[in-house]
Amino acid sequence: MQSASQQTPFPKILILGAGPTGLGAAYRLLQLNYPNWKIVERNPYPGGLAASFKDSAGFTWDIGTHVPCSHYAEFDQFFNEMTQGDVFEHQKRGYIRLSDRFIPFPLQSNIRHLPPDIFQECYHDLEKVAHRQTSPDRSNFLTWNRERFGDGITRYFIQPDNEKRWAFPLHKLASDWLADRVSPVDLDRIRENIRLGQNNAFWRLYNSFQYPKRGGIGSVFEGMRSRLGVRLELEREVVEIESATRAVWFSDDQYENCDYLLSTLPINKLVQMLTGVPESLLATANQLESSDAYIVGIGLRGSINSDKHWAYCPESVAPFYRATYLTNFSPFNGPDANHSSILCDISHSRYLMRDKDSIVQETIDGLIATGMLQPEDTSRIVSTYLIDVPGVNPLPTLERDGILDMLHGYLEPLGIHSRGRQGAWLYEVGNMDHCVMMGMQWVDAILAGKRETVWLDRR
Repeated sequence: MQSASQQTPFPKILILGAGPTGLGAAYRLLQLNYPNWKIVERNPYPGGLAASFKDSAGFTWDIGTHVPCSHYAEFDQFFNEMTQGDVFEHQKRGYIRLSDRFIPFPLQSNIRHLPPDIFQECYHDLEKVAHRQTSPDRSNFLTWNRERFGDGITRYFIQPDNEKRWAFPLHKLASDWLADRVSPVDLDRIRENIRLGQNNAFWRLYNSFQYPKRGGIGSVFEGMRSRLGVRLELEREVVEIESATRAVWFSDDQYENCDYLLSTLPINKLVQMLTGVPESLLATANQLESSDAYIVGIGLRGSINSDKHWAYCPESVAPFYRATYLTNFSPFNGPDANHSSILCDISHSRYLMRDKDSIVQETIDGLIATGMLQPEDTSRIVSTYLIDVPGVNPLPTLERDGILDMLHGYLEPLGIHSRGRQGAWLYEVGNMDHCVMMGMQWVDAILAGKRETVWLDRR
């Protein structure tokens, strides 16, 4: 990549999308007092997939469950500046609803809570895995999990959970992207937990998280609105990009020229918007896979009798793969102390169809079937909220990395850079901290020639 210092003193930078990555780039440009740039967003609000909304009943809803955990000191600084320290600090309380009970997450460390027959099966399989002499088969996501956790845990939790989460055949997903997203098997610790009757909670560095007191997770990014001023242009939708000149055309028939273009749009959509792209590359971009989501919020009068933060729900009695007690993140996500809320994540695709017209009622039925609500609680429901989120999960298919190499290989020499959860199409670096850092590091790369470690190290 040619750094900006090798060209004009202040080449123009245009950022498409005011989600975490675009705002991370904007934050860095403000830090540097860089004079020649702007950021455009098609929605009437910043935040992208990390926005929040307040409904007419006074409940605040996030676009799915956001648990801010940081790998980076610079993200911590950004988060602290945006929230001004007005946050709740939590120790994670995650559970799995399985076999008519709630089991602390991760399951492999807490199998003592399973029914005796299932416990014996899962424990026996874990022992076999621990004593295997050969390397695990990593040919696909499903095979790798079976070899890592055994048939029992895979059958009872990992397979049904991930089939609901991804809404995609697991044997068509790769396994080399997992990194630290899956708890390792520590058989000695599992035996100790069984012997002492103790639980083993989250295994990674970030077993705690912070959450804004007011405004939901979207308040983190709303904090950038006043700082950006006229540099942030909302309700501007991109319709075409001229490949040779990087001229970006909008739905209002206006256009913007730029020297460097940072796009946080889905990379397959970005390629479709470019002029002069070979048909073969368009066909390649169309091979990328994603799944959609319905986010269903249930607002209740009165409290929820639980201190959980969330519960994974792998069984078919509920359409959601996760239910989050959002007022346990912050009581201010409700209109007042006399209300509470649950937020449910439901994935869908051509492989797992969901009916939008009935999904709210199906969610309520699922909450009752899993014991998170009682039948009589339906009289306490004062608000329901549905968010339709297409393409929210960029899928790590077996073919993905080869496709991305071809797409970035075409875009980068044009001065068109695709980053972010959907721009990079790397789910494994699609958390909030990764995305903000991708934006910051992209600015550092074009202005100072620094290496984009978050993006490049995964590629």
